[in-house]
Order: sequence, then C-alpha cells, then structure tokens
Amino acid sequence: MTTIQTILLLALLAIWLCVSAVILISSIQSFIYDRKREKREREQATRDAEYHENRMKLLEK
Repeated sequence: MTTIQTILLLALLAIWLCVSAVILISSIQSFIYDRKREKREREQATRDAEYHENRMKLLEK
C-alpha cells in the first residue's frame, strides 16, 4: 500500500509543478504583453495629438 501512495504522491507533485509552471509562464507573458500594449497606446496618443495640432494649424490659415 505504501508503494501506491508514494506513486500517487509523486504524480500529484508532478502535476502540481506543471500547473504552477504554466501559471507562472502565463503571468510573465501577460505582464510583457501589457507593457507593450501601454507603449503602443502612448505612441498612438502622441501621433493623434500631433495630427490634431497640424489639422488645427491648417484650419486657421
């Protein structure tokens, strides 16, 4: 009986380690994606502001 318990315990630990690794990798990918998205949004806002400023100058003339 102890052999079966040992095998089950090792299987449970292996599964737990795999799930933990997947969660960790997913968290890291989400963090990296969020930073890239924020950078893209800042660049888009800068381009939009420049475009708006140029359009207002053209309308004033």
